[in-house]
Amino acid sequence: MKEARRNEIGYCGNYCRTCHWYTDVLRTPAKQLLNLVKAHFEVEGWIDSKGGNSKGTIKGLEILSKSACAFNCKGGSGWSGCPVRKCCIEKGIEFCFECSEFPCETNWSEKSAYSNVFDKAKKERLLEMKAVGVEEWVKKQWM
Repeated sequence: MKEARRNEIGYCGNYCRTCHWYTDVLRTPAKQLLNLVKAHFEVEGWIDSKGGNSKGTIKGLEILSKSACAFNCKGGSGWSGCPVRKCCIEKGIEFCFECSEFPCETNWSEKSAYSNVFDKAKKERLLEMKAVGVEEWVKKQWM
């Protein structure tokens, strides 16, 4: 398998090729919406029925329209405070499932402070990678 494809899988099992930050699924429509809002609603003091305003909307869309990952967490991008990333680097492993403690209470239990980030789907993805092997798992993503 090409090393580049293997490196596009994060420590937690996120696969860059399916991530909205990597594929421009978020950035492209944000740019389009930003242009529309600027063209039609950039009025000082404009406030919508829910309390939002054009200035805040434009600021948010500007952030989204510029947000993208050029490379994944193994290359230094992504969430710098990720506990899975930190743990894997500390243990010198490429994927969380390679750890003898996987799935650990710290990151993968429902009681974890990160349960909204490291959810059941990611855990199942890592279990599948562990079962079939990373190379086979990546091949399945391209079918």
